[in-house]
Amino acid sequence: MKNKIKAALMMSVFAVPAFAANMENPLYMPQSGQVYSKTGIGLMLKVTDDTHNQKLRLHDGKMEFPVWRPTQELGVGITDRWMIHGVMGYTYNRDIDRKGFHLGRIGTTYRVIDDMYGFVWDLYGDFHLGGLEKMRGGLDIAAGGKPVFNYDNFSNGRWGYHVGTKFGKKWSRLTTSVFVELLRSWGNHNNEIDISKLGLGAYGMPAKVAVDIGSTTEVNAGANAFYQFNDRWSAGFGLRYNYHASNTLRKIHTEIPSTVPAPVQAKINGLINQFADMDDKFGEYIFGVTVARQMTDYMQLAWYIEDTYDTGARLSSNTTDLKVETGFRINLKF
Repeated sequence: MKNKIKAALMMSVFAVPAFAANMENPLYMPQSGQVYSKTGIGLMLKVTDDTHNQKLRLHDGKMEFPVWRPTQELGVGITDRWMIHGVMGYTYNRDIDRKGFHLGRIGTTYRVIDDMYGFVWDLYGDFHLGGLEKMRGGLDIAAGGKPVFNYDNFSNGRWGYHVGTKFGKKWSRLTTSVFVELLRSWGNHNNEIDISKLGLGAYGMPAKVAVDIGSTTEVNAGANAFYQFNDRWSAGFGLRYNYHASNTLRKIHTEIPSTVPAPVQAKINGLINQFADMDDKFGEYIFGVTVARQMTDYMQLAWYIEDTYDTGARLSSNTTDLKVETGFRINLKF
């Protein structure tokens, strides 16, 4: 009997690293020299809420579908406890003609602790690649002559960095983890604002201008649970909170032509003051479920679904009454 118990305990210990090698495991770490790839395609359904921004644009309560969201993640193990990784995500929303990169990160993770009892502690840092694209949008005149800002893409136009930490525990089949990270982005003028609808072209103003935008600090946090049913099937559940800070306008970066009369310059300055705080911050509470099937030793197929509950400020155009995304990932190891 003692020998059977001992054997069972030994099998449990050896099962931990085997199941932890599952690429859907939130504590997955590639081995030294190993390369992994995760290619996903998601399909999102949105129904807008009744924020002031949506009402000004007469878009409150409208359905947006389909919203396509492909992603690509790559990583390589430098050692068994240190890896480098990167991820890009793109969104295409035809209904509001808004498209562009919503995600861009490249960085590294180091596993500080990975002990025999299954405890894990990771530290990581990523460059935020929001500056790859200009932030693009336009000022429109809404009902009642009020100006409203419309985003044309999903980039914030800013470079920055993430720093974060993750704690976890691995049992024979169950893995749990929590994480928290901070994003700091640097203000700049990497943007393009269309002001042609304000009727200022007759005074010599260009149709598009750049503005100086302030730096931001944002935070993300979450928890995950993952269960390995057998050597082929696994499932995971995750909760995540994302805080997106409000954009702030400092001044027009583009030089105002001397042909613009003083009263028009005052009007332009008034608009800048009105949007000094764009009041577009929002928070996301994301609930996700994943089911994965190990097709071969080197290929895995995962299906996921995410439901997002969000809250936003009065001029946010990012919040919804309904936001659901589902899709598939193909995970490969080389």
